[in-house]
Amino acid sequence: MVIRGTLIAIGGNEDKGARKKTLHVHDTIHTFVNSGILYRLVAEINNADACLEVVTTASSIPDAVARQYTRAFRKLGHRHIRQMHITSPEEADQPAIIDRIKNCGGIMFSGGDQLNLTAAFSNTAFARILHERYVREHFVIAGTSAGAMVMSDLMIYPRSPENLLQPEVDLFPGLSLVHEAIIDTHFLVRGRFRRLAFAVAQHPTHIGIGLEEDTGIIIRKGNKLEAIGTGLVTLIDGRSLKESNHTVAHVQHDIFIENLLVHVLSHGNNFTLRNKKFS
Repeated sequence: MVIRGTLIAIGGNEDKGARKKTLHVHDTIHTFVNSGILYRLVAEINNADACLEVVTTASSIPDAVARQYTRAFRKLGHRHIRQMHITSPEEADQPAIIDRIKNCGGIMFSGGDQLNLTAAFSNTAFARILHERYVREHFVIAGTSAGAMVMSDLMIYPRSPENLLQPEVDLFPGLSLVHEAIIDTHFLVRGRFRRLAFAVAQHPTHIGIGLEEDTGIIIRKGNKLEAIGTGLVTLIDGRSLKESNHTVAHVQHDIFIENLLVHVLSHGNNFTLRNKKFS
């Protein structure tokens, strides 16, 4: 099956036009208006008249978040922005909402609490139409922070305020837009290598995708991954895993994982998810 749509997963805190940054690539200047992550999102939609729906369901400050993205996208010349703040499956499946999702040019899930997203959208007509459009049409689905983590079939969710020494990692079903992957965000600044490595040790058929802030990936055809933004994308690959203590119940000591592969991508690097190779 050929997937015609595009996913854009972002590590959070992406440039919204308030500053300039330098990429981790020598002599390459990142600018919001011609190479930033939100610019790439608009470029993928490639239709200035198409509506871009910003879904603020995950956020505790939805209106402020919507205003911030509206200003950013308008700076990029994309003026048709609407907000969806959906709090339940019943609301997600209202005819007016379904009509909007059928006719928009793209959708972006904001950051916040990823369980708010699965609680509102799992097993809904909204999610079914989202999947259908993603598979059959040139349709762009983007998400930042929690909105990126919910894209995969397994989704990390911390049980409490993050504990870097906690050996267990809780995984819940995501929206399954990308398969056999686990996406983590704010990867460097919040020290999340440990938890993503442990999640991959628990599920070695899944590749871990760690996204730094202002960093993302574009996934085309459900398989071809391109790194974008100013930071690094860390891929944690468990296919050669030999031994670990992840199966020990209530581990009180440090974890060990043998022969875990780690790949690091920067802006412009490509990777294929199915055969796990650079391209």
